[in-house]
Amino acid sequence: MKSKTILIGYQDHMLVSSLSTFLHDIGYKVETANRVSEMIRKIRKGHTPVVLLEDEIEGVKAFDLVPLFRNISEKTQVIVISSEVSLGLVKRLRGAGIFYQAMKPVDLEEVKSAIGCAFEKIERENVKEGFFPFLIPGRVPA
Repeated sequence: MKSKTILIGYQDHMLVSSLSTFLHDIGYKVETANRVSEMIRKIRKGHTPVVLLEDEIEGVKAFDLVPLFRNISEKTQVIVISSEVSLGLVKRLRGAGIFYQAMKPVDLEEVKSAIGCAFEKIERENVKEGFFPFLIPGRVPA
C-alpha cells in the first residue's frame, strides 16, 4: 500500500506532536509546518493531498488560507480543527471549501475518520478512464 501523506499546519506544538504520532502509528506519512509559507511550498510540491489546519496560523484565519490552498491544488482536501463555534465562522469555512471541520478538544477517532473519508474522495475523483467509463459514479453514457 502506498503511503498517504498528511500535512499538519499548526502553531500548538503539543497538539502537533500527539496528532503526528497518532497518524504515523496508523500508517500515514505526516509532514508538519508552523508557517504559512512552509505550507504553501509543501502543497505546491503536490505530495500532500490532505491538510489538517488550525483555525489560525501566524494571524491568518483558516477561511482565508483554504481558497489559497485550493487554488494551488484543487484536489487538496482541508480539514480544519477549530476552537470557535460561531455560526459565522462555520459559514465562512464552508464557503471557503473545507472538507470537514472538527472541534477542539480533538477527538482522534473523529479526525481519523475524516482523513479516511478525504482520501476516499480523492481516490473517487481520480478514477482513470478504462474499459467501462459508464461505471464511474456521476457519469451518464451518451
